[in-house]
Amino acid sequence: MEKIRLRLAMPQDAGRLLAVYAPYVLESTITWEYTVPSRLEMAKRIETHLAQGFPWLVAEDDQGILGYAYAGRMGERRGFDWDAEISIYLSADECGKGIGKALYAALLTLLAKQGYCNCYALVTHPNQRSERFHETMGFTQAALLPKAGYKQGKWLDLCYYSMMICDLPDRPRRPLALEELDPKLVQRILTRAANMVHDRG
Repeated sequence: MEKIRLRLAMPQDAGRLLAVYAPYVLESTITWEYTVPSRLEMAKRIETHLAQGFPWLVAEDDQGILGYAYAGRMGERRGFDWDAEISIYLSADECGKGIGKALYAALLTLLAKQGYCNCYALVTHPNQRSERFHETMGFTQAALLPKAGYKQGKWLDLCYYSMMICDLPDRPRRPLALEELDPKLVQRILTRAANMVHDRG
């Protein structure tokens, strides 16, 4: 059985990431984006997240990229410095095989090591698969915004899921950028999470 690998994304991954993401844009309401971004735009998104010090992870095997997950700021103002918004996308035939859990496990661990305290995931409601997934990973529903968006001819609810990933310090330090973590620690976290995927059959 072929093992998966987790690694940090690079801007040159943009085309392969788009192959995963495009069906969600064109065929679903999971993302509220209407138009598939260009390869250049996707590369800029990766560059921006990395430049801001946030992780963007990919899961791959010898055949290519199977999925990805990333984090970004929850809000622009200074008081949001300890919050991260996270997202995940998997190729349709890779769902339910543990790859999403591995990506999230690595992502949440890295964010905690950086010093982030709260993670938030925005999920179109209803989306039972995503809702179950986030609950399994330890998230709880924090809010439901009725009819918050419109796509594919219907109004859509938006569910906020939240998870506290560390104890809240009285005087929190500003989170570290990903590049400030020990590269060996980062690699151990990625390898440990990848080893969670035992059976992709």
